[in-house]
Amino acid sequence: MKKLAVLILITLSLFYFSGEAQSASLGKGSPQFRAIGGVSMGAYGAMNIGLGRPNFFNTIASLGGPLDMAYMLKFLEVDMLGNYDNPSAYPNRDTLIDMLKDLTISFGNPVYYNPLSTYYPPGITAQNARVPTTLFNFKDDLNPYGRLPVITYEDPAPGDWVEVLLALDSNRNGKRDFGEPILRRLQEPFTDRNGNGIYDPGEPFADTGLDGVPGTRDFGEGDREFTYNPNHDNFFAEDPLSRAYGLSFADLQGLNLYLDAGTQDEFQFNINAENFVDTLNDRGLVFRVENGFPEDFPRISHFDEKRVYVRYPGGHVGFNKENIGLSFEQAKQGIEEAIVVANRFTTLFSFVSDHFTGGDFGTNPLELLLYPSKMKVAYFTSPSLNRAMKFGIYLPPGYSRSRTSYYPVLYLLLGYNMSVDGMTNAWIKSVLDGLILTGEMQKMIIVIPDGFNYKNGRGHFFVNQIDQERGDKFKDYFFDLVTFIDTYYKTK
Repeated sequence: MKKLAVLILITLSLFYFSGEAQSASLGKGSPQFRAIGGVSMGAYGAMNIGLGRPNFFNTIASLGGPLDMAYMLKFLEVDMLGNYDNPSAYPNRDTLIDMLKDLTISFGNPVYYNPLSTYYPPGITAQNARVPTTLFNFKDDLNPYGRLPVITYEDPAPGDWVEVLLALDSNRNGKRDFGEPILRRLQEPFTDRNGNGIYDPGEPFADTGLDGVPGTRDFGEGDREFTYNPNHDNFFAEDPLSRAYGLSFADLQGLNLYLDAGTQDEFQFNINAENFVDTLNDRGLVFRVENGFPEDFPRISHFDEKRVYVRYPGGHVGFNKENIGLSFEQAKQGIEEAIVVANRFTTLFSFVSDHFTGGDFGTNPLELLLYPSKMKVAYFTSPSLNRAMKFGIYLPPGYSRSRTSYYPVLYLLLGYNMSVDGMTNAWIKSVLDGLILTGEMQKMIIVIPDGFNYKNGRGHFFVNQIDQERGDKFKDYFFDLVTFIDTYYKTK
């Protein structure tokens, strides 16, 4: 009889659990129990969305993201395009070009201003972007008299047209050869007195327009103002650092903020994080700063402070798969780096959990058996996109036990090329269960939105993209998902 009773309980729990998203008007969705966090591209999305709606999310977490658009544009201009033929092993040039294309879809082309297109460079259209095309009399400070031809080009393989960039054809052979420069003019020329790669008010500039050549009467020439590529404004309309500048002290003071960044981040997102932290410190909102995680996995770092920044030793990802198994020293380094990755995620979870008040901590083996957690991929119809979109969701142990128990929610935004399916696996489910079982994290719902642009299968940065032909309204989609979760799940 006892075995039969247990079987009945399991059957009932599974029946209820299978319908956890079927009844409308379940959740409440209070801001103090709603957090947003992310990794890399998702870290940017979390901070941009969170600071854009400070009364909607009480806690925001950013793991290694571009939080300062001015510095990110400097990275593209100086470190990527200025060092085009000598890229690092990671991120390689192919990855950087794909990211530049997706940034162009999202915000407009940062490198060139074309009044007829936010995507293509001047003189380029859909008809000639993916075929050998030569532009003559294209004046730029690298080609001031327009005597050399400017060309479209393929990179890294034949047929892989870059589309959003142009090269100077110095030897006039109709193709880009090693060392031939990429034309890049994000703003008027200026004297970088402090060496930060960014124009600062008061630095001398040449009022020659965006092409950098006097007498051509191009955009911005002779207006007595320092001129940026107009697409620059689209980037700064979605800039976390600008949002932090613009928010009131009271709004910023009410937020719980957690940041981390690698001290050798290959995208220099550590400098983005430092600039962000310095900005808030200057406003009197002090961060607790740690050089490394106080605890190492499986121990978990906890913080009582409202604002925390952890500088961890390592690069952007914190993990180099090549280190595993090649030698004892490399294997040791690989294990250390895997611990860094674990520290990053567990600290995010613990920080969010610790800043949700009145939490439900702990579970037990019987609850795990009768009312198990659930990690799955699900779909909903986004009104903004008018299509079905996937998302991942974790429901904690005991979720199916009571219809009147409600849970806080963390929206976890993924990085570039990270998939929902890859993050909804049994290992991550087990880790989350373990954190709840040991009392390191309270029971919470974790929602993982899809970060892929369905039109090209690459990242969309969680913004309403400027180029609607190649992109879509992905920020609106995100809020559609929040509404869906609050409607059909038991959110506090």
